[in-house]
Amino acid sequence: MTTDPPVRPGPLFSPVPRGAVLDGLDRSTLSRTTTDARFSLARIERLIATSISIIGLVFGAQTLSIALGAGVGVPGVLGTVYMVVLLGVLAVVILLWFNPRWQKIANTVFAIVYLVGIAFWPIASGGTEAAAPDEPWTWYLCAIACASASQAFKPVIAVIYIVITPAVYGVTGVIDSSGHLIRGDIALQNALYGSMIGLVIFALLMTFRFAARQVDTARTAAFARYDDAIRQHAREVERIEVDALVHDTVLASLQAADRARRPEEAALAVSMASDAIKRLATMDDPMTDAAETASLESLVSGLERYGAALDVPFNITLDAASDLEISYPVAQNLYLAATQAMANSAQHAGGADAARQVNRSVTVTIQGDEGVDIEISDDGVGFDRLSIEPNRLGLRVSIIERVVAVGGTVELDSAPGQGTRISIRWTAADARAKEGARS
Repeated sequence: MTTDPPVRPGPLFSPVPRGAVLDGLDRSTLSRTTTDARFSLARIERLIATSISIIGLVFGAQTLSIALGAGVGVPGVLGTVYMVVLLGVLAVVILLWFNPRWQKIANTVFAIVYLVGIAFWPIASGGTEAAAPDEPWTWYLCAIACASASQAFKPVIAVIYIVITPAVYGVTGVIDSSGHLIRGDIALQNALYGSMIGLVIFALLMTFRFAARQVDTARTAAFARYDDAIRQHAREVERIEVDALVHDTVLASLQAADRARRPEEAALAVSMASDAIKRLATMDDPMTDAAETASLESLVSGLERYGAALDVPFNITLDAASDLEISYPVAQNLYLAATQAMANSAQHAGGADAARQVNRSVTVTIQGDEGVDIEISDDGVGFDRLSIEPNRLGLRVSIIERVVAVGGTVELDSAPGQGTRISIRWTAADARAKEGARS
């Protein structure tokens, strides 16, 4: 079941309140402050823990089968204890696959128990397997012990362990009951082979961890850059709103009052001052919800009320009936840009000739299924577009930047003696395309 977005009632007179953009930004980026800086590394550690458990299960089952088939290789109760301790600790390692932190503790215990176990193998077995052609069953746990050390120990300690443990196994596996080393070549072969396997496992773990740390570092830096970029954009939007509000209210009212030479000009100045007071009074209103919408008809009604408040005739029409709803913040910016263009026409289109009759019109046209075009035109004195000073806020900030901020475009056509036409166009497709280009 879906619900329609809330529709903003009433006229679109209130400007975007100061501070709202940054306040919303703080709420939308709050999750970034709780982002785990070790996100990728944590996933790699879970993968390592799971891999050790799987390998431990496979080799542990193989070891148990060989040990039982060979009669354990250690006589009596001692043999049973020997096997139960080694394989019991390994079982704990396997069962803790889901928690790398707990498994690290179990791996530490297993690595130590294994090293102690193979160091005392000649005593436990009495050297009975020294001359046997097959390896003692403890050999199959050597790779797991090296993997456990790689996961649990610091790198330097892990490397030392990986070098020493296979060497200890190689020597103790070929000592007979008299304490003589009877198969030195086999001892060397086992020591080198075991160390090689262990170092390969260690290198893989270190490579995965290093790559994960690099990803986490890059991810954290990207979040920081994104956050800075968003905040800079928010400050720029905030600046546009403040500059536009100052121009639309305070400066425009003062300029109108200063230029008033006729009763109708004085009335216009009073009307603009009244609107300025209303806007300034609503600056601390709550931020507009982006999910709210405004109908095109309410936008036209707002323009009609604004035109009536200017005491200057405007022919305002909606080119075609429509039930189009657009985002309220978008409608708000389009409304404020259009009313600024209307105010400019009311102030400047007549020029210095008090008797000049100026025809002014505002036409709102539907663009496709979800777009709108607002054209403000007059047949007044016009102006040279190239002569506009860059620091003038009325056109650049109050109109153009407001529309561009929501993904729209502004076209200006004017020349001395030829009147002025300002076209404000916004479509949802263009806005999404521009938003995608910025991201």
